[in-house]
Amino acid sequence: MKLESKLAKAKAKGKAVGVFKIDLDKMRNEINLLEEKLDKEKTKAKHLEEKNELLKHYNQMIDTNNNQLNRNNIFFLEKMSNMDE
Repeated sequence: MKLESKLAKAKAKGKAVGVFKIDLDKMRNEINLLEEKLDKEKTKAKHLEEKNELLKHYNQMIDTNNNQLNRNNIFFLEKMSNMDE
């Protein structure tokens, strides 16, 4: 009777260990998927930061060109007003 009881307990523990291993494998898979998602998000963030820097550079170039055009327009208007006099 004691042997049968011990055998039943051992089988129950074996099943519990099997279930635990399955759960552990599921968790490992989930961790791997989350790590992959994190890597993708980091890549996206890096790409967006690079894009942002490029846009800042382009905006600076546009501002510089606009300033130059404004100076040229002022110069041209002054020249035209001097010619009219």
